[in-house]
Amino acid sequence: MARDGSQPNDHGVGDRTTMSRPPGTLYVISTPIGHPDDITLRALATLRRVAVIASEDPRVTQALLAHHGIIATVTSYGPLNRHEKMLVLLHRLMQGADVALVSDNGTPVIYDPGSLLVAAAHQAGIPVKAIPGPSTMTAATAISGFSGDAIIFEGHLPSTSRRLEQYLSQLRKERRTLVFYVDPRALTGLLKILAQILPTRQIAIAMNLTTREETLSRGRPGELLDQIGPVPKDSAVTVVIEGHAAGSRKKYKQKNTRATRLHGGG
Repeated sequence: MARDGSQPNDHGVGDRTTMSRPPGTLYVISTPIGHPDDITLRALATLRRVAVIASEDPRVTQALLAHHGIIATVTSYGPLNRHEKMLVLLHRLMQGADVALVSDNGTPVIYDPGSLLVAAAHQAGIPVKAIPGPSTMTAATAISGFSGDAIIFEGHLPSTSRRLEQYLSQLRKERRTLVFYVDPRALTGLLKILAQILPTRQIAIAMNLTTREETLSRGRPGELLDQIGPVPKDSAVTVVIEGHAAGSRKKYKQKNTRATRLHGGG
């Protein structure tokens, strides 16, 4: 298997006196956010040839591999005993084995475990390569209709109404587009607070992107509250909020400001 020409670092894990080969490469691979065919050819080729795949949830990864006819060794990486698992993976890498890091869906490290392993690999002198692909954050922003020139991303919003209200109040004058991953059970509460703090701000709510249950709803918080009913607890919800006085939208006001809802077919 082809290797990078980089040399092992003295800080590596394992017995450096017995190591006679260059370290392997840690591949950080993006996987589909919904539809299993939304994966790059390079990602599939890499998954086929690495020695081991470190997965947030091996069951999800095995289903993806089976869909594409890939047989591979998959091991769990998180949430329990992550430090111990990281040491095992680093040892394999220092022995010359290539390792792929994947998440349940989307891009590893983006509100997802993986940064500990990536940082440790860098410290040990192990090559780290990205195999880019899907991300719910970028996909939702791309179809929101709002600017993607500058984004504030928050993967985990405050859990209490009081703290959430305080946090959002600080963003009243924020000109950058805001992107949040939201627990389906917390969506109604979020919209109620937004209706008080940012009542006229345009919002897009993307759910279950690239699946048969995909929906995109756009409008003001109060409009969306009236429009969106109960959300299944297993839904993937991303909320995108237009920045304050964003760009030139004042020049191009829409004549119809009613909320819209689009359904996708996966």
